[in-house]
Amino acid sequence: MAPDRVLSSPSPPSNEPGTILLETANLVIRRWHPSDAPALAAAANFPSITPNLRDRFPMPYTLADAENYLANFVFSEQGYPHAMAILVKPNAGHNNSSEPLFIGGAGLESKGDVYYRTWELGYWFTPSAWGKGYATEFARAVVPWAFKTWPRLNRIEAMAYARNEASKNVLRKCGFTLEGVRRGALEKDGEVLDECVMGILRSDVKE
Repeated sequence: MAPDRVLSSPSPPSNEPGTILLETANLVIRRWHPSDAPALAAAANFPSITPNLRDRFPMPYTLADAENYLANFVFSEQGYPHAMAILVKPNAGHNNSSEPLFIGGAGLESKGDVYYRTWELGYWFTPSAWGKGYATEFARAVVPWAFKTWPRLNRIEAMAYARNEASKNVLRKCGFTLEGVRRGALEKDGEVLDECVMGILRSDVKE
């Protein structure tokens, strides 16, 4: 079996844990660090997060789950921003602290094989960060950054459960197009659901 082709970058981000990938007005988006495990567990351990996520996101989300995720998944990646930590800058947004505040995680995952020029975007936020515009701020920044950093990346797509209006609205505001609905594509908590396919091409992004 031929190995998946890999997109190259003229200036790839460092693989060093904790490397800052990009910043926005309120957010720092960086690679994970082993010391993030307690903050990850604290932010992720809310049952209200999981209804619109895949079942590989455990609930309850324990410190052991966080440590396992960081040890066995995050630090095995090479180059791609497969997994990212999202933090609010000190004294920015709803963070009144002098320290960065961890609020969620995200990733850009290569589809591989003949789809290697397509990446899938996913993200989640802790409930205290909902409704504050952080998801839109994150997506508006990370999409053009990815296209700029990997010049042969052609498409970014995101999947949203049809009932998840908030996520679909975020993606629309960031230039994604609803390309189709996969009827009855998944089962979550015993309920069969439709899934929306949202996509954005390099040519859709204004310089």
